Amino acid sequence: MTYASKSSDYLSLHTILKLILRYPLLFWGCMAANVVGVIWGGWIWYGPQLAAAPFWAWPFIPDCPAAALYATVAFVGLYYGQQWNWFNAFAAFACVKYGLWTVAFWLYHWAQVGWVAGFWPLEVMLFVAHIGLTCEGLLLALRVGPLRLPVRLALSAWFLLSVAIDYGLGYHPPLTAAVPFAFVFWVALGLTLGLSLFLLFRVGGVAANTA
Repeated sequence: MTYASKSSDYLSLHTILKLILRYPLLFWGCMAANVVGVIWGGWIWYGPQLAAAPFWAWPFIPDCPAAALYATVAFVGLYYGQQWNWFNAFAAFACVKYGLWTVAFWLYHWAQVGWVAGFWPLEVMLFVAHIGLTCEGLLLALRVGPLRLPVRLALSAWFLLSVAIDYGLGYHPPLTAAVPFAFVFWVALGLTLGLSLFLLFRVGGVAANTA
């Protein structure tokens, strides 16, 4: 990929973000879709797991619904002219990590068992929705300004802790019989380490050690 094409992609993402923030109907429609995802995912998908878990584990359990909630708060902040660098980075990290994790999950599932009659519409809906969640993270990443090193380390530590709690203590998302534990663990760890390295060495460039 050439420098010109990279610049074009970057400008395209900026254009999409500006369009979303510029038109109220489009913006609030996107936020409403997020809220539906937060409620449906938190209540239907993770509800039984939350009910059986201790309260201290709740922040680590509903991965994708929580990421959608963080994104909603971050986008509303941007809409009203707020620049929350650390929170935008946090929300972007969560959206990209959990969005890509879910995409990888369903691709592996389909590679093993194909389409399951009666369930494939829900599976496709979840797959597409999490592509959208990933895209939200990429858009939010455009609004992450310089971050101090301790903040970047703290964000990375949070998501590494979430891997330890999810896969060390058994609070990971529900799995199908076709998707092994080892696969989702390594995907989660790989995404966390990769995004952490990006956060530590790329966000804010040489100015990242300023406020």
